[in-house]
Amino acid sequence: MFDGLRLLAPLPLLWLAATFGRTLRAGHTPLIERIARRSTPGLSPQLCRHTRRLTAVWCGYFLAAAALSAVNAWLGAIGAGSVGLAVLAGSVLMFVAERWARPWLFPQQAFPGLIQQLRDTWSVFRISGGPGANGRQ
Repeated sequence: MFDGLRLLAPLPLLWLAATFGRTLRAGHTPLIERIARRSTPGLSPQLCRHTRRLTAVWCGYFLAAAALSAVNAWLGAIGAGSVGLAVLAGSVLMFVAERWARPWLFPQQAFPGLIQQLRDTWSVFRISGGPGANGRQ
């Protein structure tokens, strides 16, 4: 029997995609750039381009994960928990890979440690009700 509540599973992923995506509009600061500027206010133009691309990649990832989740919810092919774990594992992999590659891509740039990066991320989400609430920051 089909359970319509399974179709709610993609909603948090769509919210994340919208949160990242709306900061990519013209005149707005990309979400990841806002996070990066918490510890390093003077980002180089190259790093700003990188944060914009990275914000777009995360947005695309969340859209793809939401689509996978929706298809799975509709077809019921794989357990919802398995899809959720796959999305979580993919998110952790992307985060770790970017943190690993960043010093090689920008050897002249100093980056905050993991704890500071988590604090910066939390502060961006906390200010003004969320990262998209004041999109022109």
